[in-house]
Amino acid sequence: MDVSGMFSDDQMAVICCFGALAVCGMIAGLSFRFGPAGREQNPAQTLRNQRLPLQNLQNQTQHKDRRAA
Repeated sequence: MDVSGMFSDDQMAVICCFGALAVCGMIAGLSFRFGPAGREQNPAQTLRNQRLPLQNLQNQTQHKDRRAA
């Protein structure tokens, strides 16, 4: 099928741009679906990720006590 006879150069460019956007959208959708953002997390994992280690809290209090002269 020869599409160059049916469409002008400008029309082909617009069609190819829309095709490229559609392909990028599908890749982004697949990436979201199978990536870590698309997975469901149980509440225990969410809370575990939000906790700060005790060492960081102790270091913050030590730095808070130190002030410039």
